Amino acid sequence: MKARTALGPLAGLLLAGLLAGCGIPTTGVVEAGEPAAGVHQDVTLYFVRADDGSLATVHRPADTEVDAEAAVGMLFKGAGMFAEKMLGLTTDLPPTAATVRTRGGTVTVDLPAPASEVTRTAVDQIVCTVLANPDPGLPDDAGPPEVTVTAQGVTVSGRTGGDSCTTLTEPWPSKPGGGPTSPPG
Repeated sequence: MKARTALGPLAGLLLAGLLAGCGIPTTGVVEAGEPAAGVHQDVTLYFVRADDGSLATVHRPADTEVDAEAAVGMLFKGAGMFAEKMLGLTTDLPPTAATVRTRGGTVTVDLPAPASEVTRTAVDQIVCTVLANPDPGLPDDAGPPEVTVTAQGVTVSGRTGGDSCTTLTEPWPSKPGGGPTSPPG
């Protein structure tokens, strides 16, 4: 009986010795900072100021890299945020989805609406949005893409030609949460 009684504590000591020698060093608390949040990219969209018809930029966060197709898709969802609507932002885009094709340095945005229903302001919205969101796959020295907008296969043009997208409105500091960057009036 004495041998059995001695085996219990001996087995406990053996187990404690094995666990203590498993190679994990003891350390104190390690300061690691904030948890990882991932990469967030701002997407720049161009909407229309209802009071004067000029373009205004809106920055929305995106969880992934955004190319021309994704940016145009977000644009066609409209000025849905409460702050955007309160500032009088709207869209001139037809109520249809667009097909975006990127080939080399050219982005073509095809609209299923007839050309007569596509305003020059709508074309400006599309062109400026594409130019503001360069394809992440293009080299940095590629320059801005050539943007073509078609409506049922017919090329339609806007007022800006993409040359003055940044000068159509006065800058206004970005609002937290993706607010507009142009004053309401």
